[in-house]
Amino acid sequence: MSEQKRRILLIDDSEITLAMEKAVLEARGYEVVATSTLMEFEKTLQIWRPDLILTDIHMPEAKGTDICRTLKNEYGTQDIPIVLFSSLPDDELSKLAEQVGADGSLSKVNGLEAMGEKIDELVQSILW
Repeated sequence: MSEQKRRILLIDDSEITLAMEKAVLEARGYEVVATSTLMEFEKTLQIWRPDLILTDIHMPEAKGTDICRTLKNEYGTQDIPIVLFSSLPDDELSKLAEQVGADGSLSKVNGLEAMGEKIDELVQSILW
């Protein structure tokens, strides 16, 4: 009997970045759904329950911080861990994550391979 893959829902307005993030996470064994718009993200949440949400902070439709606040207070999603993902420096991003109630933060400046490793660490510490 195989272990169920952990599910991650990504939202990032950059299609290229989104594709690379998805590939890195799938290579690490996660089941990943990638969304690039707020509408697509909301529709996905209605039909697919992720174990973790990874959201970019700077997007044209909505800030990741606002998405985090909303999900932590509404939609019956307050129990889904949310990780903010941004090109901000680690310390600044960490403070921002704490302010909005995110469960973790991850800086893009460390590269995609570091992203995969950090997600593994966060999954172990936050979820399981």
